[in-house]
Amino acid sequence: RGCHVPVGLAVRYVDRLTPRLQRGRGRGCPERSPDLGGSRSGGRGPASGPLCDTWGMSDFLSRARGALMGLAVGDAVGTTNEFKWAGTFDPITDMVGGGPFLLKPGQWTDDTSMALCIADSLLAQGRYDSFDVMDRYQRWFSEGYRSSTDRCFDIGGQVRAALFDYQHERRVPVTAERTNSAGNGGIMRLAPMVIAGFRSRSPREVVATARLSARDTHFSVEAEAATEVFAALLVGALLGWSPEQIMDVSWASTGAAFDEMAARVISPDPQVRASWEAETSGYIVNGLRLAVHGLLDFPSFKDATLAISNMGGDSDTNAAIYGQLGGAFYGIEAIPASWRSTLYQGEEIDQLARDLVDLRLEPPVTRFDEDLQDEAPSV
Repeated sequence: RGCHVPVGLAVRYVDRLTPRLQRGRGRGCPERSPDLGGSRSGGRGPASGPLCDTWGMSDFLSRARGALMGLAVGDAVGTTNEFKWAGTFDPITDMVGGGPFLLKPGQWTDDTSMALCIADSLLAQGRYDSFDVMDRYQRWFSEGYRSSTDRCFDIGGQVRAALFDYQHERRVPVTAERTNSAGNGGIMRLAPMVIAGFRSRSPREVVATARLSARDTHFSVEAEAATEVFAALLVGALLGWSPEQIMDVSWASTGAAFDEMAARVISPDPQVRASWEAETSGYIVNGLRLAVHGLLDFPSFKDATLAISNMGGDSDTNAAIYGQLGGAFYGIEAIPASWRSTLYQGEEIDQLARDLVDLRLEPPVTRFDEDLQDEAPSV
């Protein structure tokens, strides 16, 4: 049916992706940057052991739950002003539904549907399995699986094209060309990939597997690099780092594409970050910039989510992207209780986050032949 990435290859592949990580520090946790101060969790630098060596596991669980809940909540709040131009509508102050799909308050769109497809697959397979994930995306598209309305009413162009290609050829040959398009689909659904088995994984594995999840629908150097950067930001937030530490993603660099993307979406200048509000389309760079802006320039999860939602454009996805980062940074308690209680299947989504954290993932299954070039695959 498919090919597992063999354990030896998985390790070498991840190591090859992250040359700046120091090998031999415990199980691959990032080196502490010399210019970073103490962490938000009490002045301690990044752990030298597994990722589970965070301060207070209850605090970590709150952040992991916040990442997934923040995604869904941001999606549900942001849908109201989706496809609208800023300044042409009255700003919202709550989760009110409506929007182009006339949703009820708390219902969510494709961002959350795809994230739940990934979560279900991870829990069922115990690993990231490209084939199983794509099968679930196909069920969502054709049957309404994991939709808040029991039908697929919203799907991105790149995702639709990828599903069409998958129906005709399940594997992706080495000769396949990457697209120049870079929509935000790879990061709008990312939280389950990052929180799954987080306590027993290395940062390098988190970043590399995030990249694999993006390319299933967004086979683009730019989209993959942006997804790696976003995964690195989420890792820092989940570990309880300060905003300054979170924004220094150099520990996760996978090469020039990563470095260039990080420089484009992370700025120390608040005026530059404010200028990003003018670009709210579905381009992945815009969504990543607004997430950074939301974390650094607004005082709370609620304020940032509402602000991004009221910018219009691809507001549901932009708010879902921020929601993951803001939720991971502040924890689930910072997400308004009324939003969590109104959210469609909110309790189930919260339980999914808890279950994902408890996983111990096996090496991923890839449908991309380029991942298997260095070693004969195990079937």
